[in-house]
Amino acid sequence: MLKTVRVVAIAVLLVVAWSYSVMAQGEAGASSLIIPPSARANAMGQSYVALSDDATAIWWNPGGIAFLGTVVDLMHTQLVPDLASDVFYEYIGGTYKLEGMGTIGLAVLYLTYGDYEVTRMDPIPIGTASAWEVAPTVSGAIKIMDSIGIGMNLKFVYVSLAPDWATLEGQEGKGHSVAVDIGGLWRVPEFNMLGYRISRLNLGFCVSNLWPSITYVDSDQAADLPRNLRFGFAYSPLYNDVSRLTVAADFNRPLVEFDRSNTYHFGGEFVYANLIAIRGGYIHDKDGDIKNATYGLGFIFNDRVRIDWASVPQSEELGRVHRWSVGVSF
Repeated sequence: MLKTVRVVAIAVLLVVAWSYSVMAQGEAGASSLIIPPSARANAMGQSYVALSDDATAIWWNPGGIAFLGTVVDLMHTQLVPDLASDVFYEYIGGTYKLEGMGTIGLAVLYLTYGDYEVTRMDPIPIGTASAWEVAPTVSGAIKIMDSIGIGMNLKFVYVSLAPDWATLEGQEGKGHSVAVDIGGLWRVPEFNMLGYRISRLNLGFCVSNLWPSITYVDSDQAADLPRNLRFGFAYSPLYNDVSRLTVAADFNRPLVEFDRSNTYHFGGEFVYANLIAIRGGYIHDKDGDIKNATYGLGFIFNDRVRIDWASVPQSEELGRVHRWSVGVSF
């Protein structure tokens, strides 16, 4: 399709090499949709569907925002610093509670593959272009019971791979689509099991990116959206005024290429005096060639501002990367 197909493919592969979920799901369309936000979630092995207690819940599980007030979260990260200095991912999201109605949210995902040199069939350069994606998302959630929240996202997905002057057809190498996410979160009421009282147990699920493919130039050059099923649990066996401990696990099932392996995610978080959090986790992704630990720290100020850091593994050929995110509760 494009004179630039080789360079754009390389740019996409940079993100694929970093993102376990891209490789596990095998999608080429809208890679930005499957890069997980939140350094906290990344430090916990990306096991977050049943926590989803900040504004990144819009991405992880829109059912979780039913329990939120006014919260804003953002993340800016360089994806593959070992391979490219200008491949970045941005997330900003916020939620607002409408008393007596529910909670609404708004988020924007942005991914840039950076600038690249456009060449003809020979190696003579004819200019410089850039490739990028953006996905603004509107979210809404309600409580159907005090302990159960359900939510839905509607997102517009726009991908720009090349300008018209860089394509053989003289058309822009771009595509767009819409997508829907549906999620639910159940904060399970206390119950007894084998003589032990179980409390602060959450169960969550999310089906993401349901909708048509993205078409580039013509219908023969279309890419499926990365449809995915995620479900998991989060449990806090220790929870008091001084400290709390939470363990979580997620299971991911791609819904497009069914021969792809499932991915498994495990994590934990220990918070002391609501000031500092220590986190760890593990990702098992056979197709993405990632079977490694995650870890990180969180710092909390006045119960309102959160600064989180995570160290995340990539595929075996690449080094670990760092993630930072900031959240504010109003």
